Amino acid sequence: MNRKKLVILACLLGIFVAPKLYAQSLKIGYVDVQKALNDVEEGKRAKAQLKAQFESKQKALQSKQGELQRLMKDLEAKRGTLSKEALEQKMVEYRQKFLELQTTLNQYRQEMAKIEIEKTAGILNKIKGVVAQVGASEGYSFIYEKSQDAILYAPNATDLTAKVITKYNSGK
Repeated sequence: MNRKKLVILACLLGIFVAPKLYAQSLKIGYVDVQKALNDVEEGKRAKAQLKAQFESKQKALQSKQGELQRLMKDLEAKRGTLSKEALEQKMVEYRQKFLELQTTLNQYRQEMAKIEIEKTAGILNKIKGVVAQVGASEGYSFIYEKSQDAILYAPNATDLTAKVITKYNSGK
């Protein structure tokens, strides 16, 4: 064989064989971070606290909503007996209470969103740290996040979610 054919043969071998050899040395895993967030003990506690706060705020809103409904029923019942000025005053009072209810609802939504972000941010950072520990200690080349649909197909990838949850809960 002449030298040109040897170079071409070497290149073809490099193109077809090298990627297969390199791919075999890759160790790929994935973690469902959303599942981990919901299943770690700290996440469960945070979720329970959020639920309790939500229910408390919901009761307060229902109370205000009941008051608003009673005011409307009272207004409807007295519509024929009230003077025009008194009726207008009751309508202004109703609108004011309705706006207060809307303002309170928006405040509660913002508060709950802020609390949820604060509670989950710390847990997510800890989960990322645990994933990095697992990846380093077990020789993973890549660990992907599953719950964001970042992985469409990964035949040789290992689901590390349960391992991350266990390691997180153990505090190691």
